[in-house]
Amino acid sequence: MISGHLIRYILVGTVAYLSEMAVLFGLKDLVGLSSLKAVAISFWTGLVVAFILQKIITFQNHDRSLHMLSKQVAGYSVLVAFNYFFTLLMVGIFSDKASVFIIRTAVIILSTGWNFIIYKEFLFKKKEAN
Repeated sequence: MISGHLIRYILVGTVAYLSEMAVLFGLKDLVGLSSLKAVAISFWTGLVVAFILQKIITFQNHDRSLHMLSKQVAGYSVLVAFNYFFTLLMVGIFSDKASVFIIRTAVIILSTGWNFIIYKEFLFKKKEAN
């Protein structure tokens, strides 16, 4: 059975993906930036949209205490740094062989699994009721 968390995660992820792809398209095809620069910038749009919506909608984590937000942002930053450099590495390796949109989509698909587990089990895990 598919959990509500997983369904919301996929829906929110789709919104973040579409936001990122719209920015990527605008920067690459309308502004004329290189693939690497366009991905480097659009990545952050998807990141901000994903963090806010995953926290609030997917995992219904409404704790806004400074302590909790600091921990979540720190953990999220480590995950983001890994995903960011992994993304740039894949674009650097494959951009002469495939469209940047396909490469970025493939990286998002790859990272979806490990991101969900980290979000659910570490970043946005609700405290157990005592």
